[in-house]
This record gives sequence, C-alpha cells and structure tokens, in this order.
Amino acid sequence: MTTRIEIDEMRLRYEAAFEVYRLHTVKLIEHSKGGRQPTPQELAAEEEALYELTRLRRELLSTLASIY
Repeated sequence: MTTRIEIDEMRLRYEAAFEVYRLHTVKLIEHSKGGRQPTPQELAAEEEALYELTRLRRELLSTLASIY
C-alpha cells in the first residue's frame, strides 16, 4: 500500500521534472526566435527531460489509480 507521504514525494518529483522540461523548452524557443538552431545536445537534453516527465507522470497516475 502506498502512503500519502510517498504520493506527495511522487508529486514533488513530477513537478520538478516538469520544471526541468519547461526550462529546456523555453531555451529551445528562445534559440528559435533568434534564428539559431539548437545543438544536438540541447535537443537530446529536452528529449530526456520529456521522457523523465512522462515516466513520472505514468508512475504517479498508476499509483493514484490503484488507490482510488
């Protein structure tokens, strides 16, 4: 059984992952406004951040679904 504290920790990890992803997208948008192409490293970092955000979201939703 998952405790309330564990769910709160999952939510915090999800929110942190969202913020990391948001910062990557802001950076990519700023580059595109300036006419600059993102580097492969920047694109890879954004992709990894999106993957982690998606993974944590799935984990959180799965946990919540099993409780309620």
